[in-house]
Amino acid sequence: MEEHFYTEYRTRITSFLQTNGTLLAHYQIKEVQLKAEDILLKQGTAPKGVYILASGLVKVTRTTAAGQVFTLGVFGPGEVEGDVEALMHMPHFCTVQALTACRLYHLTSEVFLEMLAQEQEFNLLMHRSMASKMLNTSLQSSIQNTNRLYFTLLIVLRELSRLNELQISKPLLTELLGTSQRNLNRLLRQLEEENLIQVKGTLVTHLDRLRIEKRIETYDFEVQ
Repeated sequence: MEEHFYTEYRTRITSFLQTNGTLLAHYQIKEVQLKAEDILLKQGTAPKGVYILASGLVKVTRTTAAGQVFTLGVFGPGEVEGDVEALMHMPHFCTVQALTACRLYHLTSEVFLEMLAQEQEFNLLMHRSMASKMLNTSLQSSIQNTNRLYFTLLIVLRELSRLNELQISKPLLTELLGTSQRNLNRLLRQLEEENLIQVKGTLVTHLDRLRIEKRIETYDFEVQ
């Protein structure tokens, strides 16, 4: 049985918008540019509409009442942010920050809801995107806790490898994984032994994306 972690459903939303200039004009959908480290959405603030990532990479975090910050994921093109808040009429649940230069489509909450009601193809793509997030969460949760960090590192490396302008450094990986330098070094050594990556000093200097993707596809079926 093959697994692809369903990220392709999100990229289809971007492709749909990029090839429908008439639709963009009709709903007055604007493009937004972000620089690396810019904050797109801030946890607890009033909704700013819905953003669909066309290019670049964003990090999603949530801060607990005790002040602990957890990284929920690193996402690429096709990621939709603010959709749940638009549907639920609630403040932003997470903080979303650009890791690289990003280009996004911005829809007001009213336009987003109108498109769900009026545009059948867009509605279906959005439902598939949300379903893919649920499936991915279920797949990740099925992995034993002792092995989840390894799997998360594979996912992060795959996403970062798609962005040539972003150096993959140990400090960056430590921050994204929310782990210690010691744990990260242990995981990187394991990946080196599996010939998935090469590390020199503080940088991941080479990785085999195809082999990493195949490892992701098969990993959860190997966990007993």
